[in-house]
Amino acid sequence: MTKTMRDAMGNLALLEKLIGESAFDAVVVGSPENVRYTADVHISTQHTIRDRLALVVWPKGRAPVFIVCLVEEGYVRKHGWIQDVRCYKEFVVSPVDLLADVLAELGLAKGRIGMELEYFAAGYQRKLEARLPGLVTEACDGLFARARMFKTPREMETLFRGYRQTEKALLATYLTVAEGETERSMMQRLNGAIIAQGADAIAFNHINAGPNTGFPHMTPSLYQVKQGDLVKADVGGFYDEYFSNVGRTAKLGRLTDEDKDMWKRLREIHHAVIDMLRPGNTGQQAFALATKLHEKHRIPFPYAHNGHSIGLNVHEKPILGPHDTTPYEPGMVSTCETRYREVGRFGYHMEDIIEITDGAPIVRSTAFDNEEILVI
Repeated sequence: MTKTMRDAMGNLALLEKLIGESAFDAVVVGSPENVRYTADVHISTQHTIRDRLALVVWPKGRAPVFIVCLVEEGYVRKHGWIQDVRCYKEFVVSPVDLLADVLAELGLAKGRIGMELEYFAAGYQRKLEARLPGLVTEACDGLFARARMFKTPREMETLFRGYRQTEKALLATYLTVAEGETERSMMQRLNGAIIAQGADAIAFNHINAGPNTGFPHMTPSLYQVKQGDLVKADVGGFYDEYFSNVGRTAKLGRLTDEDKDMWKRLREIHHAVIDMLRPGNTGQQAFALATKLHEKHRIPFPYAHNGHSIGLNVHEKPILGPHDTTPYEPGMVSTCETRYREVGRFGYHMEDIIEITDGAPIVRSTAFDNEEILVI
C-alpha cells in the first residue's frame, strides 16, 4: 500500500495549512528533525554525515519534492510518503545545486522562499544565492516550531509511552544501586534497562551520585556511591526518534530532615507550576510563578527555564521560561523541571511530562512516583 501524507506521524495537515497562509512561495526543510517530521522518514546519516544533505521543498499549494543522496533513494521511497524524490550522486553533484535546479523548475528562481536559517550553514546559503541571484530567502523556523507544538494522537502515545518506559528503567536501576559501585556501572545498567523497556537508542544519560549530583549534565564517572549519597538522573531514550526526558532523585540510606524539607518545598513548587499548564496561560506566566515560589521558599532559582515542550528535539516550544508568551492550547505537551543544585555538594531533580487539555493538566509520567525521594 502506498503511504500518503495522512499516514505520517506528525501534524502535516496543520503544517500544510501554515505554509498556505504564509508569505512564502515555498519552504525548504533541511534539519534532521524537520525532514523527519515533514517526510515522515528518518535518515540517520543526516546526523553522522552532515554534508550529506536531505532537503524537502514544499511549494505553496503543490506537492513537496524530496532531495536526497542517491544511496538513500530506495530507503526513502519505501518508508516516506513524498512521491517526487530527486537524487544527487555524492561528490559529483552538489545537493545545493540540485536544490537550485528544483526551485527553478518550479518557477521559483525569483520566489520568496522560507528556509531554516537557524540550521542551514552560511556556505550553503551563499551558494544557493549565487546560483539564483533573484531568490529571496527568509527564516521559516517559527512556522515549523508552531506546527510541531500540536501533537497528534500518535505523537502523544509515543511520547507518553517513552516516558513511562524510561521511568520503569530508572526505577529498576535505582532499586539495585549498591554501595561502592561506580556511576559508570549505574549508567551501563540504566542504558540496558532503557533498551530492554523498548527504546530504539539512548538519547542521553546523566546519572550521578554524591557531590556530582550538584552538576546538571556530568558524564557518569568512576565515583563510587557511598552510604548517604543522593543519586540523581536526567535521562532520555529515543522512541521512533522522539525523546523522553525524565528526572528523578533517590538516596542510598536514610533521608535527613534537610532532604525531607527541601524536597517538600520543591514538590510544592512543582505541583503549582504544573497546575499553570492550562489553556490561555503562557510559559512566561508559569515561570513567573516558579520564580515567586522559589523566593517564598528561600530556594535560589538561577535557571533560564523550568520546562519545555518535547518531541523530535529535546527542547521544543513553548518553553516554560521568561520570554515565551505563546498561550498553551489543548494538544500541546510540556515538561515541568524542578530542581536545586549546589555545585560540588548535592542536587535534587524532578522532571515530568504533562498533557495540556481543555481543563486541568494531566501528568503522563506516572510509572515512577517521586512524590518522596526514593530510599534505596
